[in-house]
Amino acid sequence: MAPLFEKREVEVNPTVLIRKDHPTKNDFTFSHRGLVGVFFRVIPQTAREVFFLQGLAKNYIVFTPESGDGLILSPSCLKGMSQ
Repeated sequence: MAPLFEKREVEVNPTVLIRKDHPTKNDFTFSHRGLVGVFFRVIPQTAREVFFLQGLAKNYIVFTPESGDGLILSPSCLKGMSQ
């Protein structure tokens, strides 16, 4: 079986976007947050990778980058996976 996210880039202290839903309106905003540490930027290439990402907690393990393509992943989610 092929490893997950063969093409990944290391991101050190990335800035990400966090969605915040408005409590009384049907609206939302985004805030910027700087993460501390080493993370991975990935772009899913297969259905297996997409399904894996869908099961992760948003804004906890998988993040939207402030700029550029792909997603930012916490390295802990890849431990124990076929790499």
